[in-house]
Amino acid sequence: MTALARPRHNRAILFGVVAMLFLTGAGVAGASWWKSERDRPSQASRTDCRLAQELVDSAREIPSGGAAVEKWVTSERQLRAQLDDGYLGASISVYSGWAAQNAKGEGTPPAKERLQELADDANSHCSNAKVTIQFPPIAS
Repeated sequence: MTALARPRHNRAILFGVVAMLFLTGAGVAGASWWKSERDRPSQASRTDCRLAQELVDSAREIPSGGAAVEKWVTSERQLRAQLDDGYLGASISVYSGWAAQNAKGEGTPPAKERLQELADDANSHCSNAKVTIQFPPIAS
């Protein structure tokens, strides 16, 4: 009787080990996929990316003077609130802040490298939408 029970017992152990290895592999693959997806930038809609470009374009025509700039900032903030992708909105907010400071005659325009970093960050959110946001330099 024990001679017959042994092969079944060995098969059960072998099956358990194979199942454990399979589940471990699936867990590692799943964790790797989750990490790579988590580290990717959020993807904005085409509408969000186009609105972001409109906001950047509007920064070129900021009126000078404190009250006029504040009015533009309020208007820009209301439009930016329509963006569904908050990370894209944050990049646009930084650019708009630089433009508003420049229009008020405060601060210094960002370096070319910093502006390029901001553009790259914003455009990483628009890669699936196939829209490239153009960030013109902020004149001093």
